[in-house]
Amino acid sequence: MAAKWKVKNEEKKEYHPAQGVTDYNIPMIGYRSAFFILMTSFTSILLVPELMKLFFKDFRWSTVILSSLIIGFSIIFSNYYIERKKKADRWFYVLGGLWSLAVGVVLFLFYYAKMLF
Repeated sequence: MAAKWKVKNEEKKEYHPAQGVTDYNIPMIGYRSAFFILMTSFTSILLVPELMKLFFKDFRWSTVILSSLIIGFSIIFSNYYIERKKKADRWFYVLGGLWSLAVGVVLFLFYYAKMLF
């Protein structure tokens, strides 16, 4: 008896990227989201230190905190609002905090290792 091919059950796809639909329900970053994340990252890295120099003598801590919040929440903002067109819920803030923490660790290492400023 010949083996039958198993067809993957069609499940509701939550992610509909501009590049096309994949076989798996995974998020993909579109061009608008990538541009938004890139621009907020650049402006955060370039403008926040200059603004913090006006208010604080040692600007590195405040720069790390504010820049990591801006970059972390811009990643989640692009995923929720630009890609999925979904309203903010509890996971929006949880994921934004986790991304901010991860970006904050990287920026901390850059600023205190004297790689930036």
